[in-house]
Amino acid sequence: MGVFRQNIAVDLGSANVKIAVEKKGIAVSDSSVVALRKATGEVVAIGRKASNMDGKIDKEITVIRPVSGGVISEYTVTVNMIGYFLDDAIKNPIRRMVRPDIITPLHCNATNVSKRAVERALKDAGAGRVFFVEAPLAAAIGANLDVSAPSGKMIVSIGAEITDVAVISFDGIVTGLSVNVGGRSFDEAIKTYLKKEYKMLVGDNTAEKIKNENVCIYGDARVQPFDVSAFELSGRLPVDRLVRPDEMKRQLSEVAMPIVEAVSRALENTPPELVSDIYQRGITLTGGGSLLSGLDTFIMKTTGIDTVVADNPQNCIVNGCMKLIAGMNNERKSELMNK
Repeated sequence: MGVFRQNIAVDLGSANVKIAVEKKGIAVSDSSVVALRKATGEVVAIGRKASNMDGKIDKEITVIRPVSGGVISEYTVTVNMIGYFLDDAIKNPIRRMVRPDIITPLHCNATNVSKRAVERALKDAGAGRVFFVEAPLAAAIGANLDVSAPSGKMIVSIGAEITDVAVISFDGIVTGLSVNVGGRSFDEAIKTYLKKEYKMLVGDNTAEKIKNENVCIYGDARVQPFDVSAFELSGRLPVDRLVRPDEMKRQLSEVAMPIVEAVSRALENTPPELVSDIYQRGITLTGGGSLLSGLDTFIMKTTGIDTVVADNPQNCIVNGCMKLIAGMNNERKSELMNK
C-alpha cells in the first residue's frame, strides 16, 4: 500500500505567498514579508504582521522580502517563512510525519540555480516531493482556458516584479518570455511622480492604495480627485494634497510599455496559425498587477488585440497549480520531477 501524500500548491510570490490545499482550496494568502531582529537575525514576525511593522518600529528591527523576482535572496529566512505558512495552511501534526507533495510555479526566465534553490527551500520547510510548472501555464489553467486544445491562447501574467507572457497550445508553452515589470513598478511610478510634482514622500503601502483605488492608466474609469496625505520632501512635515487621477497616465503608460513590447516579441516567435488564433480569441490577463484600472484597455489599444482580465486574477496561478496536481497520477508526477 502506498503512502498517502497530501497535495498542496504553493505560489511563492515576491509580494504574497498563496497556499492551496487539496479539497480545501486556498488556505493561506499573506504577505511574503519577514521582520527580523538586526542583532541576532531572530524572526520577530511573518506576513501581514511583519508588513505592518515596516517603517513603524524601532531601528533594532528590519523588515525584508526574502524572495524577489522569483529568486530567493535570504535562504534561511525563506525556509522559516514557508514552514510558518505551511503549518498555518495544514494545521495538522501529521504534516511532519508524511510530507506533502507540493507543486510550485516558475517564471519563464527561471534559471536552474533558482529552481534548485526553491526546491531545496520547500523541502527544508517540510515538503516531500516538489513539482514545477511554468507559471503562465498554471495561470491559464486557473483562468479556465482550454490549454489542451490545439488553438493558440495568449496569457499575460503580471506579478509584483515580473510579467510572464506566453502562447499556449496542446498543454504546453509554445513561446514564453519574462520582463522585469510588475505591480510594484506602477507603485514606484506613483511614488516618483508625487515626489517630483508635489514634493511629497509616500510609502509603498500608500502608493499601492493609490494604484488600486484612485488612478487609471487608460480611459475615464476614475475621474474624481483624491487626497494624498504624506510627508513634505524638504521639511518632512505632514501635508495633504489634492491629486487628479489623469495626471499619472503618461507615467503609468511608460511602465506598461515593456509588457506590450513583450507581447509583440512573443507573437513574432509564434507560428502564424497560432497568431491568427490569438487575434481571434484575444489576450487573457492574470496576476494582481492586471487589476490596475484600464490596463486591459491600454494593452488592447496598443496591440490591436482584444484583452480581458480573468476572473479572480490574483489567484489564477495557485488555483491552476492545484488543478494540475490534483489531477496527476504518480506516473505524471514522476515525469514532472525528472524534467
